[in-house]
Amino acid sequence: MAASHTGDRREMKHLSDQELMRIVQAGDFSPASEIYDRYSSRIYNFAYRFLKNSEAAEDATQEVFVKMLKHANQFHGDAKLSTWLFSITANWCRDYLRKADNKTKEAEDVLVTLPAPAELSPERTLEKRENERRIQKALTALTPEQREAILLSRFQGLSYAEIAQISGCSEGAVKTRVFRAMETLKKALGGEASGGERCLNAIS
Repeated sequence: MAASHTGDRREMKHLSDQELMRIVQAGDFSPASEIYDRYSSRIYNFAYRFLKNSEAAEDATQEVFVKMLKHANQFHGDAKLSTWLFSITANWCRDYLRKADNKTKEAEDVLVTLPAPAELSPERTLEKRENERRIQKALTALTPEQREAILLSRFQGLSYAEIAQISGCSEGAVKTRVFRAMETLKKALGGEASGGERCLNAIS
């Protein structure tokens, strides 16, 4: 039986994204916490890697979910909820970068991340964090368009069609941006393509 609009959290976990959004669109915001749990970490990590600024990434994450609730009726279900949320996030990040009084900070020495999975050994955890630090530094060599495309493709697993919808360009343009971004990252990360590829595989 579907969850009532009073929204038992245990029942919410079994509902699809579309079902949760239909409840929100009906004026009941009780699914907001479940949607936040599903997507907040991904949105934060995308925004952080895009902006190189942890405070701005936190602001972006909060603003995305505020806009999700405020403009819930703009979600029509013809695309994945993740695509819609990343579209809101990307727009927020682009606006942030365009503002003259919000110049992005230099990449931080240590990437802010979620706790490492418990099954990783201390050595593997350190290696993963070092790879993250190297990737964050390497991302600064990309154009904003390339950075957006590679983060959505390689790090978030979105399709070229979904990224094209978010970026407002053709799938061919997305493929070109991802290809050029990968070539730049491989060189920046390892000097040789194989070294950069190993580093990317270790973190993505």
